[in-house]
Amino acid sequence: MSLNKDSRPRVAIVDDEPNFSESLQMALEDSFGVSIAHSLKSAREMLKKSMPDAILLDIRLSDGNGIDLLRELRALNPMPIVIIMTAHGAVDNAVAAIKEGAADYFTKPLDIEKLKRELNVYLENRFLLEKVTFLDRELNRIKPSFVTSGSGIMKDIADKARMVASLNIPVLIKGETGTGKEKLAEWIHALSGLSGELVAINCSAVPKDIFESEFFGHTKGAFSGAVANKEGLIERAEGGTLFLDEIGELTESVQAKFLRVLEEGVYYKVGETRERKAVFRLISATNSNLEEPSKNFRQDLFFRINGITFELPPLIERREDIALLTSVFIKEANSSYNKNVSGVSKKVMDYFMRYDWPGNIRELKWAVHRAVAIATGDIIDMEDISAKKPGHPAADESLSFHDAMTGLEKRYIEKALAEANNNKTEAAKILGISVRVLHYKIKQYGL
Repeated sequence: MSLNKDSRPRVAIVDDEPNFSESLQMALEDSFGVSIAHSLKSAREMLKKSMPDAILLDIRLSDGNGIDLLRELRALNPMPIVIIMTAHGAVDNAVAAIKEGAADYFTKPLDIEKLKRELNVYLENRFLLEKVTFLDRELNRIKPSFVTSGSGIMKDIADKARMVASLNIPVLIKGETGTGKEKLAEWIHALSGLSGELVAINCSAVPKDIFESEFFGHTKGAFSGAVANKEGLIERAEGGTLFLDEIGELTESVQAKFLRVLEEGVYYKVGETRERKAVFRLISATNSNLEEPSKNFRQDLFFRINGITFELPPLIERREDIALLTSVFIKEANSSYNKNVSGVSKKVMDYFMRYDWPGNIRELKWAVHRAVAIATGDIIDMEDISAKKPGHPAADESLSFHDAMTGLEKRYIEKALAEANNNKTEAAKILGISVRVLHYKIKQYGL
């Protein structure tokens, strides 16, 4: 919360009725530092000089609509608390303002005591939220959400992530499939302090004919089958982070439109003529070289997304993390399968350290999950890695380790879908993955 020199929260009144504004100021100034603006123009000038903690905003002003100012305020981080003031006959406008980000509305004449109470509650809640966010950010700085022993290549990557997280610059994460690109994106977002959410999508998992609608959203009736308005990824990511995994799979048409979003900061929903502002932090990921001509990736777009680059190493280049990753995955699997496995034998760890892990961290995860699922003791031994036991989703010994783990993953997804009666959201919770990743896996395995 921003405080002025006398430690009182600051409140701005934006209303074009001088008598009303001054009366309201007198009623509030025993608890708040109060400033007044009588028009949109003067409000914008006042807010440029100093941003208050809360704004009491009239919708109908002499030089425009207060909702226009509200939309501008939404781009701020943190956004001040906005409470709409309106006449009884304009409640519909106030409700519309709530949808645009206002915290509440009061009808005139105002109940001053109730307004004071509500302001104090909103301001206190915001102060507590900022405090929790700060503490979470500090904890994240100490302990990354992706697993690393804090040495070798990953230490340098973690240090670099801490340095660039708060910078409003695009990030491109390169690395083989399964190296943890999304985990790194999640950590950078957590460190950034952005108030919005991280919205992630695997571009290769979305059918090309509907990607534009998924990306930008659409209006009802925009095309056959558009029976309702749809929120797009860009809109969902407002004030937060948009993570595009496998960005090289964007179609040429979407590439061109997304380039305009990055250059001009605006976009249109499919079927809509109203220009919308795009306010998000971009993190992209790829497992291929986007600069190769065969990839058909626009070079001007590549330059825009390639602000800061991270190169995630394959697991064989960070073997020092294998023991820690194994421990983490054992805990996950114990929780999933109601087991109490405490670790792995020396032979298993030696095998894990020698194996090349072509599927990287993801392959290690499913190897551990499979072993925990079929283990009969409290220590995973070699027979749990290679055994084929009746009644268990074990691998066929004739398959390669990678193919066996792929088959195991597919069976667990099928089992989760069955348990959830094909409810994708519930199945994703059972599996401990996002709904978007589940949709990607369903498409990948043809389920």
